[in-house]
Amino acid sequence: MSKKIMLICTLAFVFIFASIASGFSSTDNTDGSKVSQKTISVSSEGTVKVKPDMVYINVGVQTENKSSKVAQQENATKMNKVMQVLKDLKIAEVDIKTSQYTIYPMETYSEKDQRPYVTGYRVINTLEITIRDISKVGAVIDAVTANEANTVSNIRFTVADPDKYYLQALENATTKAKAKADVLAKQFGIKISLPSQINEIGGGYNPPVMYYGMDSVKSSPEAAPMTSISSGELEIKASVGLVYTY
Repeated sequence: MSKKIMLICTLAFVFIFASIASGFSSTDNTDGSKVSQKTISVSSEGTVKVKPDMVYINVGVQTENKSSKVAQQENATKMNKVMQVLKDLKIAEVDIKTSQYTIYPMETYSEKDQRPYVTGYRVINTLEITIRDISKVGAVIDAVTANEANTVSNIRFTVADPDKYYLQALENATTKAKAKADVLAKQFGIKISLPSQINEIGGGYNPPVMYYGMDSVKSSPEAAPMTSISSGELEIKASVGLVYTY
């Protein structure tokens, strides 16, 4: 191998080695010495409690008949009454949507023949209703169950603007995380300024679900008292992580 080729290979090796070594360098001090960065990492959770201002509720009609067609017709007639009641209660059309519509056969097993037989059909038609005045929840339940609805379930309290309260919870979480960092820095005589990393860890809320069983739906609307539903409070959470370099 010629001296020229050896020189080129040597220079290439030195260049590659220097490039790799530079990738592992630490921060330079003003005097040229190398120092490793130290960090303080903290995290915290913020919580905001708020009264719900909106409710979702499922209202449905179930019908059964030996004839699938008859079961559908009976279901449609009853659901039309439910829809009219909701209209009378000033529930807007945009706040009423079909969440389920199913038709399936009902079977009875014959021990004699060792096989199932279709004995009829069940039709289930369920609406998801948005109620924007939570004081109306009991009245809505009473009205629809007095007018052919025979299933009420999944009452879910929520807020119309969850982002508003989530941002408040996030602000609370950030304030608490910063306070933690200040305490830790003071304890060890460390000076910190702005965080080098700010991480939104997560949060949100899970609206409580109330299962309103049909055994509690009144059979005699004239004699029974009005249904009372308690909304309680929602808890909206946010979490944040801060990293300070010193």
